[in-house]
Amino acid sequence: MRRFCTSGPVDKKTCYYIERPDIMKEALDHIENWRYFTVSAPRQSGKTTLLNDIVEKIKDKYLTIFISFESYGDKTKTSFLKTIVRDFKIKIKSLYSENIEIEEPEEMDDIRRIMMRLNETTGKEVVLMIDEFEKLDEKIMNEFLHVIRSIYHDREIYKLRSVILISVGYLSGILEDNASPFNIAEHLEVPYFTKEQVYDLLSQHEKETGQIFEEKVKELIWHNAAGQPGLTNGLAYDLVMKKAKGEKIITEKHFEKTLYDYMRVYIDKNISNIINKAKKEKKLMMKILFEPNNIEFNIYDENIKFLYLNGVIDNCEGICCVKVPLYYKALYARFKPQINGEKNYMATIKDTIKPYIKEDGSLDLNKLMKRYIRYIKERGAVMFKGRNYYEGVYQYNLDQFLGLYVEAADGKVYPETQIGGGRIDLLINLNNKEYLIEIKANITGNDYEKSKKQIKEYIKRKGLKEGWLIIYSNTIKDFEYILEEENGIKLHIWFIKTNFKSPSNVK
Repeated sequence: MRRFCTSGPVDKKTCYYIERPDIMKEALDHIENWRYFTVSAPRQSGKTTLLNDIVEKIKDKYLTIFISFESYGDKTKTSFLKTIVRDFKIKIKSLYSENIEIEEPEEMDDIRRIMMRLNETTGKEVVLMIDEFEKLDEKIMNEFLHVIRSIYHDREIYKLRSVILISVGYLSGILEDNASPFNIAEHLEVPYFTKEQVYDLLSQHEKETGQIFEEKVKELIWHNAAGQPGLTNGLAYDLVMKKAKGEKIITEKHFEKTLYDYMRVYIDKNISNIINKAKKEKKLMMKILFEPNNIEFNIYDENIKFLYLNGVIDNCEGICCVKVPLYYKALYARFKPQINGEKNYMATIKDTIKPYIKEDGSLDLNKLMKRYIRYIKERGAVMFKGRNYYEGVYQYNLDQFLGLYVEAADGKVYPETQIGGGRIDLLINLNNKEYLIEIKANITGNDYEKSKKQIKEYIKRKGLKEGWLIIYSNTIKDFEYILEEENGIKLHIWFIKTNFKSPSNVK
């Protein structure tokens, strides 16, 4: 029986597998047309699996050599040439059960002779595929690419039909910086799974085992992983092997436990890699996370380019964003502003959740907001005065406050939750009822109107009757509450004052 595989490359015989006909056709067309091209995708995105599939489809027609430069980083030119020939021979032996004698090259240019030798021996044109290409030493890379380019112009003589360079990020920067002559390559990007592909993956398990994912669970897997293959398989694996093992139906309750472990217990390699890369651009990452919609995407900005090439951020209609919600939640938790000691002021020994729960079990969020304002009046001078805060600081402050009370009633507060085509800043789930909260800071009148329209749209999408818009402002004179009703929808608007006197006398 097959399973969800959490590390690649994926073996079709033992793992659930998604075909990628469009990108496969594009790659095969490049090879047939004697094209040299690059392939990029973040780690655990399925690129090695795709390339292995390409090998299987063309190995009978072409002499296909798929090697990796992962361990080539510290090699001299002599050791590089010796190692690449050894790897050629090993891969040919493994795939074709042939021992081919290749004379060890003395110079980089001898690669021309090797290509002709391989063709003469096997009678096949050569397709060379190189993974982890960016690991190669810069000087050696430059020499190697010059030779490949020179072969390209006479590729039908040397019988090197195609060269495929594979990397975790776009190789354009490397090729531009280190080998400007190698401007001959097409580029092919391996995308994340589509929603249909995610559902296809899950249905393979259902058909083979009889264990069913609730429709809501499928939606949650899709939204939280956003089609990232490693995360998608990881969530599904945890559900079927741990949280719902032996059960007929995988429910939303099972998923909540999986999500909790991913956020607070597990050390997931995909998430860890994203966090480590984000830490190298901490200042920019803070702005992207906590000044949403304010950082324009520009691939020529080296800082943005670094985060983009490593799969941390994406281009969302010209704005830098974190598309994968699981990544966003992990980065949010890692980079959230520290407000140590504030819990003691948010909820004292006299504060409980009881006054904020109505007789029907629903949350009296407006009453809880009044308690929040009392807290801000007491601590606002410390929290907000004299600091250049990102919008997310206010969001995290409210998130932490609400969490103290809501979680005491076995409810949960979720930051940046997917709703249709957008995300709500905070979503409270308590006793199977949801409460939507959109947060803005220091906005203009036009932004205010747009924000009201946005939260109303979210309310409609969720099929609810009310929502909350919280606006932090350093220009208003006092706190204010407004209730707007339109077409059966209630919009609760709270203005939170942030301009306080100097905190020097506040303890």
